[in-house]
Amino acid sequence: MHQITNSPRDLSEIPRIANISFQPLAPNYPLLSALESLIFWLIPTIALFGIKIFKPQAEIPQLVFFVFPVITILSVVISFLGAKAKGFVLREKDILYKQGLFWQKQTGVSFKRIQHIDISNGPMERKFGLSTIKFFTAGGALADLKISGLTTEDAQKLRSFILEKIGLVEDGE
Repeated sequence: MHQITNSPRDLSEIPRIANISFQPLAPNYPLLSALESLIFWLIPTIALFGIKIFKPQAEIPQLVFFVFPVITILSVVISFLGAKAKGFVLREKDILYKQGLFWQKQTGVSFKRIQHIDISNGPMERKFGLSTIKFFTAGGALADLKISGLTTEDAQKLRSFILEKIGLVEDGE
């Protein structure tokens, strides 16, 4: 029977993810993230003020008119800073992605497990020249890893590199 030891000396040879230098996403991604958050929160905020203007008899607590703008501003700032905190690193056998301002999360996907890679971009992303790349692995219908905020050119290069590395180069590429 083998004895498992957990002494720090045994683990010192393992490279730590915290020591890995992650690449930041596109420089304009934090602005896009903040803008999307602003649009999301402006809709109910404007609706609330519209109700107050066009239906003055509606009983809406005054505190709500303070809370919604504050939530909007906080959401925009947190979205901006959260987008700046994201990053990825392409390693020999996998890709790692980090995200999170307060609750930090790091996700890795081994190239061996990747079966399909998608690149998509919505209207706002296209306006900013950005794309989202999604990595699909065996056993799931949803993307196992999704990285938003890459330039469209970088997303395409990343996709081509990984597909070539795993031998899944499609026709026409």
